[in-house]
Amino acid sequence: MITRRRFAANAAAFSAAVSLAPTSPLAFAESGGTYTNPILPGDHPDASPIRVGSDFYLTHSSFDYAPGLLIWHSRDLVNWKPIAAALTRYHGGVWAPYLCEYQNRFYIYFPADQKLHVVHADHPTGPWSEPIDLGIAAIDPGHIAENGRRFLYMAGGLMAELAPDGLSVKTPPRKIFDPWPMPTPPRMECTCLEAPKLLERNGWFYLIVAEGGTAGPATSHGVVAARSRHAEGPWEFAPNNPIVRTTARHDRWMSVGHGRLVDTPDGRWYMTVHSYENGYRALGRQLLLLPIEWTPDGWFRLPAGAHTAGPLPLPVPGSSQQPALDPSDDFTSPTFGLHWGFWHEFDPARFTTGNGALVLQAKGDGIAHSPALTTPVGGHSYTVEADIEIAPGCSSGLLLFYDPEHTTGILLEDAGIGVRVANGYIASRYHKGATRATLRIVNDDQEVDFYYKLPGQPWKKTEESAEVSGMQHNVLGGFLDLRPALFAAGQGQATFRNFRYWPRVNVPS
Repeated sequence: MITRRRFAANAAAFSAAVSLAPTSPLAFAESGGTYTNPILPGDHPDASPIRVGSDFYLTHSSFDYAPGLLIWHSRDLVNWKPIAAALTRYHGGVWAPYLCEYQNRFYIYFPADQKLHVVHADHPTGPWSEPIDLGIAAIDPGHIAENGRRFLYMAGGLMAELAPDGLSVKTPPRKIFDPWPMPTPPRMECTCLEAPKLLERNGWFYLIVAEGGTAGPATSHGVVAARSRHAEGPWEFAPNNPIVRTTARHDRWMSVGHGRLVDTPDGRWYMTVHSYENGYRALGRQLLLLPIEWTPDGWFRLPAGAHTAGPLPLPVPGSSQQPALDPSDDFTSPTFGLHWGFWHEFDPARFTTGNGALVLQAKGDGIAHSPALTTPVGGHSYTVEADIEIAPGCSSGLLLFYDPEHTTGILLEDAGIGVRVANGYIASRYHKGATRATLRIVNDDQEVDFYYKLPGQPWKKTEESAEVSGMQHNVLGGFLDLRPALFAAGQGQATFRNFRYWPRVNVPS
């Protein structure tokens, strides 16, 4: 079990340990440039980065979307591109995966519907194996090895020894550590000991966990550290816990937690965390990157001046922060872009893509029963648009999708063009019998307007608008985000062309 240091000493150290007042970012590093958080805007929670040589890779929770376990690559820890998906079909809700390399082989340990699985590959680009059920009902796995023995930690302070190949469990889970007693106030959602991440450095094994709850009050969640001389413990808490925690509800980044450390080839250290943005929880948990320094006594901390909301020194000198991934798609490729994900399915028999068109076969009797095709985006305001053509009996459209019961959008159906503002309510219909239209959604700082254009006619704005700030976890549950989506329900098919995204308000003239 963890050796508990005196709680009073930890509580007294709280303010100093997480002093994040912004100062010049170059006060603690000279890297020739800066970046600002988030490094992956939009919903990319529970990230798990590693370094292999001069390359960085990460994966994150894919929840109820497929393909799942998207693999991202970077050369500088700031700019990321998707390169593969480890899960090519739907396996259930996938939470908090753990990507690792061991003896030149790559593994992702992950829960699907709260049962632990593993996939493996010779390279992060795959091909990845089919999931192997480890027979453990748990979440949030984390892998570490010592002298050829392999261990899998998990939420709740549990640990199991793995077989040498890492593909089965050698011993059943047992309790190995308890949570650090987080001081209150500030407020937290729950103790919720979760997200164990592990590393070995200079003869020490470090265990990094999340506590405080993933959502709820802004000051929930935090990064807590412990260390041991052995991978099985016993564990000693860091004297400067919590390493990171949101300190006040007016901070820009809320519920900061789920940290994992990664180093650069020249010896710099950084930590990824996820966080909700104040006022924009509907974007989900975005990925942040923070610098880390090691103290002479072998602990780590944020350097003086490091701040989640301010500019920070680039991890790799000579690089620069690039714009976020553009999800626009002209559907000329015969395969989907990796940024797309279907809700609760990935059925290649339902769609074809290529030659400038995505043809999606209708399924279900409405949005609630039709797996939507979605893409996460970031930004406080943005515009999305698509050209849509429907066959008789098909209901289709352009959505902002949280889950099948909670979505808003502009629809094209036999009954005409209509706006779904909430709970399936459609107030007005326009142009009954129209089978082709260009549909546009303008998300203006979470107030949403809808536009449509028939072939050869000017743009028209609907009289209905929506407000979407409440379409987020603290209201609806599910740990999801609000994202643009396409769908086809009813009969026949829908054909989509020219899905376009602008990271700004783009009102048609």
